[in-house]
Amino acid sequence: MTARQMVVPLAVMCSCLQASIAPVQSQTANDSAATKATAPNSVAAQLAKTPGRFAFVSNEASHDVSIIDIATARTVAVIPVGSRPRGIQASRDGSRVFVALSDDMPSEQGSGDAIVAIDVATRTLVARYPVGTDPEQFALLPNGTSAVDLASRRVRATLVVGIEPEGVGASPDGRWVYATAETSNSVSVISTASNKVVANLLVDVRPRAVAFAPDGRRAYVTAEIGGSVSAIDTRGHRLVAKATLGKGDEKPVGVVVSPDGRKLYVAGGASARISVLDAATLRVTSTIAVGKRPWGIALSPDGTRLYAANGLSNTISVIDTETNTVVATIGVGQRPWGVAIVR
Repeated sequence: MTARQMVVPLAVMCSCLQASIAPVQSQTANDSAATKATAPNSVAAQLAKTPGRFAFVSNEASHDVSIIDIATARTVAVIPVGSRPRGIQASRDGSRVFVALSDDMPSEQGSGDAIVAIDVATRTLVARYPVGTDPEQFALLPNGTSAVDLASRRVRATLVVGIEPEGVGASPDGRWVYATAETSNSVSVISTASNKVVANLLVDVRPRAVAFAPDGRRAYVTAEIGGSVSAIDTRGHRLVAKATLGKGDEKPVGVVVSPDGRKLYVAGGASARISVLDAATLRVTSTIAVGKRPWGIALSPDGTRLYAANGLSNTISVIDTETNTVVATIGVGQRPWGVAIVR
């Protein structure tokens, strides 16, 4: 994203050129190899049989999204989406998956910069939304309003935040959006009621991602170069704790919170590990070896499975969170970046 600028959607909070979009036929796949197209009717029938059982994976280098059947641990479809797909989120009702795209000009506005929507039932691209330069992460708010308005596809607000905004997270009640900035080492607090920045916090070096606890009282921020995780009290928007992970080889990037709010899962990037932390103390309780450069991670709705996108291995690691062991490794596209679970 452009330094100190972020387009903040009030159903998408993020950082394109508005354009019409033609539906793209999805492709079925046998494991990670794409084969011929699946008819929409058979897709809908399959989804009806296994609701909430798919993981969508953004593949940055192959410019597509892989769809994994969670029950069989197989890639069942590949959807071409456009340049450098990274951030990926599913709507709460599971009907759409949104993906952030960016072109090869990170400092300039380009026609490839956008957020696109995938219709889950038909596995086709159905919408394209304008954002700023080089969008990477974004958040969907529970109330369905947006600084990129999902109904009109118009930008409703552009906010000044830190330098090179990176991670975006929304509180469970939709009142607050936290945006990390990797060059200014800061977190900007945005009120969704006013679409204004109400606070700025200094955190550790190169903050990457942010995740809120289920009760919304805490937010957790990873710092890649600092090798740490920080906890923020969201009632006063103040830093209350910080913990350094590992012995210098941990480069924390993606972070998620368990449904009960007791555990944090942190992708270690260059360390090729997932760290499990006690959310109250930020103490590391376990580490799990996965593929090379795990980045985006996601939990199943019940919290029993964790999915890690291994960017340099072109795989997804499936982790049993009861035993903290890898139970499956699934081949996907090139340089997988993020994971979204359709509920």
